[in-house]
Amino acid sequence: MRLGFLGTVSFCLALSAAAAPAMAECSGGVVPLNSARYEAVGEISVKAGTGCSFNITMPGAVQETKIVLSPKVGRAGVQGLTPFYIAKPGYRGPDEFGYAFIGTDQYGGPMNVVIKWKVTVTP
Repeated sequence: MRLGFLGTVSFCLALSAAAAPAMAECSGGVVPLNSARYEAVGEISVKAGTGCSFNITMPGAVQETKIVLSPKVGRAGVQGLTPFYIAKPGYRGPDEFGYAFIGTDQYGGPMNVVIKWKVTVTP
C-alpha cells in the first residue's frame, strides 16, 4: 500500500521474522524481530523530500504505535497504527528515529516491540 510518496516496510513477528524497506524512496537491510518484547536497530536510506511508512504484519494485536525517538532533522509520526518517516527536502546526511508497537502477542501476553532506525538521507 502506498501513502502519497511514502514507501512501505512490512514487519513480521515470529521466531525468525524480519523487516526490510520495500520501495525505491526507502531502502535498507533486514531487521530480525525475535520476540514480542524486543528492541531492534536497523539502517535505511531515504531520498531527501521523500519517506517511508512501516506497515505491521505480526501475530497478536497492536493496540498503539508511538514515536519513542524523534528525528533531529526529518519528521516522524503515526497515522492510525502505521509509523512513518519523512526526510527533509534538500537535506543530506544522518538522522535517526524510533517507534514502538504496543499490544498483546498471539498468546495474550504483552507486546512491546521497539524499532530504532539509523537513517542516511541521500539527494
